[in-house]
Amino acid sequence: MRVIVLYNPISGRGRACKLAGEIAECFLKVPWDVELFPTQADELSNWLVPKVQQPPDAVVVVGGDGTLRMVASVLVGTSIPVYHAASGTENLFAKTMGTNGASPERVVETIVRGDVREIDTATANGEFMLLMASVGIDADVVRDLSSRRGGSITHLSYVLPCIWQVVKWGKHVITISVDGEEIVTERQGWAVIANCKSYARGLNPAKNADIADGAIDVIFLPMKSRIKLFWWLFLMLRGKHVQHSSSVYARGKQIIVSVHEASHWQLDGDAIGAKIQMELACVPNSLLVFSGELGSAPKGNAPKH
Repeated sequence: MRVIVLYNPISGRGRACKLAGEIAECFLKVPWDVELFPTQADELSNWLVPKVQQPPDAVVVVGGDGTLRMVASVLVGTSIPVYHAASGTENLFAKTMGTNGASPERVVETIVRGDVREIDTATANGEFMLLMASVGIDADVVRDLSSRRGGSITHLSYVLPCIWQVVKWGKHVITISVDGEEIVTERQGWAVIANCKSYARGLNPAKNADIADGAIDVIFLPMKSRIKLFWWLFLMLRGKHVQHSSSVYARGKQIIVSVHEASHWQLDGDAIGAKIQMELACVPNSLLVFSGELGSAPKGNAPKH
């Protein structure tokens, strides 16, 4: 059996390097063949694609959600299952899959046992999406952070961008259609399109999203002022924003979001530039992942190569 352990050298200010080494050591005791490899700044086709041309039995990604998304974009549609050993800031995917905070021994145990399930992914204007996309205040914060970012980040890294964007307060006039039906027409606010419910700091705007239901969710929260933003955040913390009469929540296979003027978007926590329209589509059962304790999550056996 063969496993590739990929790690982001700057993730977690060095935690990823240490965790990757410990996971590799545990695999050697099983014993499995292990290839320990750092992620590269080069094009994926030059370093990652060649590594999985001879499919391993598993890929372990040690890093944050951005690192996981990068690797998953290559593994999507293949028979190679991936495990996220999270060492990032929010670790949304690992929280969704029940693997956040797992010890190296637990990582190896889960993979050897073959706790694999199929999940959905999505596309956003043809680009790979794993977790979510949004336009509005949070995307503006992500864009601001990206312009300031030097290396590894912490929760504190978001403080100044958040303050600045609240002070600056950009307006976003949004139109949304779901499976051909227009549900929001030129209203000012914030839109989040989600493949799973997990979101930064546990706010979970699309709290009903399911990563394996064959659809993606969208929520629109109207807001014309800073006060309304804080009101929605308060309701989110209480889990009551979806039931509010002003919010718009829907689920579908294809979602199109347009803005009156080109606005910055975030995709899986990364700034992707200004867009005037985003077409998002669910790609059901397209990625094999190792899962932790998910209760009723469907499980199977890891593919053997």
